[in-house]
Amino acid sequence: MITNSSNSNTRTADLFSIATSGVNASNQLLTTTGNNIANVNTEGFVRERTTFESQLTGGVGRSTTERVINIFAQNQLRRDTTLQSEFENYFNRTSVIDNVFAGEANSISASMSRFFAAVQTATDIPTNLSGRQMVLSEAESLVGQIGIVSGFLRDKEQELNVEVGANIDSLNSIVQSIADLNDAIRTNQANNRFDEPGTLKNQRDNAVLELASLVSIEVRQSAKNDGSVMINLSSGESLVLEDGSFNVFEVNNDADLNYKSLQLTSNGKPTTINIRETELGGAIGGLFRYRDEVLETSRRELGQIAIAITESLNTQNRQGMDLDQHLGGDIFSLPEFLGLSYSDNVNANSLVTGRITNGAGGQVTSADYEVTINSVTAGAPPTLDITVATLNADGSPVMDINGNPITQNYPAVDAQSGTFTSVIGGIEIEFASGTGYTAGDQFLLQPTKDTADRIEVSMTRPEDLALASPISVNASLNNLGDAQLVSSSVNNIFIDNTFTDSLASAFDNAGGIHGPGNSPTGAGGVGAPAQILFTASDEYQVLDSAGTVITVVSGTTDLSNLLAQAESAGAGPPWPAAFSALDNYPGYDLTLQGVPKAGDSFSIGYNTGGLNDNRNGLIMGDLQNQDIMQVNNSGSGQPISFQEAYGNVVSDIGQKASSGDISLQSANALKSQSKNWFESVSGVSLDEEAANLVRYQQSYQAAARLLATAQELFTTILGVTR
Repeated sequence: MITNSSNSNTRTADLFSIATSGVNASNQLLTTTGNNIANVNTEGFVRERTTFESQLTGGVGRSTTERVINIFAQNQLRRDTTLQSEFENYFNRTSVIDNVFAGEANSISASMSRFFAAVQTATDIPTNLSGRQMVLSEAESLVGQIGIVSGFLRDKEQELNVEVGANIDSLNSIVQSIADLNDAIRTNQANNRFDEPGTLKNQRDNAVLELASLVSIEVRQSAKNDGSVMINLSSGESLVLEDGSFNVFEVNNDADLNYKSLQLTSNGKPTTINIRETELGGAIGGLFRYRDEVLETSRRELGQIAIAITESLNTQNRQGMDLDQHLGGDIFSLPEFLGLSYSDNVNANSLVTGRITNGAGGQVTSADYEVTINSVTAGAPPTLDITVATLNADGSPVMDINGNPITQNYPAVDAQSGTFTSVIGGIEIEFASGTGYTAGDQFLLQPTKDTADRIEVSMTRPEDLALASPISVNASLNNLGDAQLVSSSVNNIFIDNTFTDSLASAFDNAGGIHGPGNSPTGAGGVGAPAQILFTASDEYQVLDSAGTVITVVSGTTDLSNLLAQAESAGAGPPWPAAFSALDNYPGYDLTLQGVPKAGDSFSIGYNTGGLNDNRNGLIMGDLQNQDIMQVNNSGSGQPISFQEAYGNVVSDIGQKASSGDISLQSANALKSQSKNWFESVSGVSLDEEAANLVRYQQSYQAAARLLATAQELFTTILGVTR
C-alpha cells in the first residue's frame, strides 16, 4: 500500500489560483506569439520565446521571455558579412580601373604605337616637315592620353578619400550607438532579471552587424553577465570596452595628405594606436586594399612608363642633330616633384625638390623615396648626411633579392639652391633651404605618382626634331683595306666648354668638336679625337683635328668601339688624363668591320650638311623595341620594353579584377548560407507561429473554462453554507 509522507510535495494552491495562473500564462504566450507575428517584417528582429516554471504549490510560476538565438550562427553571419563587404568594395572599384585600362578608347598602347610609327615615317624622309609635324602631333596625343588616364586615377583617389571619411564617420557613430545600447541594456536587465530586453538587444545586434560590414570584429559577452558586449577589431584593438568606454577612428596622414591612414583614439584617454589598414577587413578594409593593390600601384606604374618613354626620347633627341644643324633638345618637359614634409619635422617650411636625372629614364622604378636627414654640418654651403630608402605604394620598404630593405647613404651633400645630387632610382634631389634642415627631418618623394598628367610636349618646331647624327665618319678615298664603317654612336652631347662639369662632351656648341687648345687638355694639348689612322691591320692611331697623335692602340683584333679601346689601352702616348677625368668624353665612338691596311684612315667630324641623315631617327624609332623599363621596384630582373610594361599593368589589373569577382561570388554564397542558418533559428516562421497561436488559444480557453468551473464551485459552496 502506498502512503503519503508528511514531507511529500502536496499542492496547496486552490483551483481558482491554478486556473488564474493558467489564464495569465496562456495570455503571456499569446502576447509573445503575437509580437513575433507583428514583427515578421521587422529587419533584424529575433523571434522570442516565453518559458515558465511550475510552482511547487500548484499552478504556473514565473515566466521568462528571451530571444531565440544561436551565437555560432550569429558570429558566422557577422564574419561572412565582413568578407562579402570587403570583396564587394574591392571588386566594384577594381573593375572600374580594369575597364579604363583595357578599353580601346583609352589605350595608351595604341597611342605609343602611333607615335613610333610617326617617327619611322618621318625618318624615311628626314627633310619632310609634314612628317616631322606628325611626330609632334602624335607626341601631343600620347601625353594627352596618358594625362587623361592619370587624371582619372587622381579623381579616383579623391573619391576614395571622401568615401573613407564617410565610412569612418559611420563607424564612429555605430560604435557610439553600441556603447549607448550597452548602457541601456545593462540598466534594463538590472531592473528586470527575468525578461530579456529583446528590442534593445535587437537594435544592438543590428548595429554590430552593420559594424561588421565596415570592419572585421570579434564580439564577446561581458564577464559581468550584465547583458553588455565587448567588441574588438580582429587584429586585437578594442572598439567597445567592458567599462562602457569606446574608441574612435581618426583619419590621419603623415606626409602624403592624399594617402589616408587610420588611428584609434581612446575615448577620454590620451591613447593613440596606429592601425594597419590591410588588416581591417569589411568595406573599409576593401577600400584600403583596392587603394594599395590597384589604385596607387597603377598610378605609379603609369607614371613610370610615362617618364621612361619621354625621358628616353628626350635623351635620344639630344644626341642627334636637328634640321638647323644644331644639337637636339628636349621633346617633352618633365616636371620636378616636391618632397612632402613629415608632420614632426622641426622646420615645416624646409624644402626638398626632386627631378629625373638626364638620361636615367630607364632607371626609374615606381617606388617612392623617403629621405632622412642624419646630420647637418655648418658651412658655406652647409652639408647634409642623408639616407634614401625606397618604399612601395603602401609605405612598406622595398626589399632586395636577399630580403633586405633597399637604402643608400649619401654623406656631405651640399644644401644650396641649384645643386642637385643624384641618388638611387634615376632621380636627383636639391636641398634649397640651406640651413633650414635639422637632423631627424624626413621627406617623402613620389617621382611617379603625380607625374604622368604633368608631362607636356615642349618642342614646337618640327625642325627641332634631331633625326640626324651629329657625328659623321668618312673613309679616306685612298684606303686600300676592306674595313668599312658599321656604326657611329653618340652617347653624350652635354656642352660645357669650361669643363667644370664632369658630364662635359667634346661638342663645342658651335657646329664642331673641340680642337687643340679648346679641349680639356688646355693650351698646347691635343684636341678631341678626329681621325683613326691604321699603321697596321692590328694597330691604329687616334689623332685630333690638327693631326696630332692622341694615343696608339696595338694588338687589336676587334674593331668595335675604337675610342673606348683607345681609352682603356694604348701602346704609345697614353689616353689624356684630362679626358679620363670627365665622365664620358668625347661622347661619341665608331665601330668598323673588315681588315684594314696600313695607311687606311677614317675622319671624324661634326655632321655639317647632313640634312638627309636619319641615323638618330632610326635609333629613336627603335626605342619601342628596346628593353628599357625596370620590371620591379628593386631594379632586379631583366628590363622590359614600354609596350611590355604597359601590358603588364593592364594584365595585372585584369587579374586582380577577375580574382576579386571570383572571391565576391564565393563570399555572396557564404553570406547567403550563414544568413539562412541564422534565420532558420532566429527568424519568425509564420507557419510555426500560427500553430502556436492555435495551441496557446486552446490552452487559454481551457484555463478560462477551469476558472469558470472554479467560480461555479465556489458559488455552490457558498449556497450550501447559507
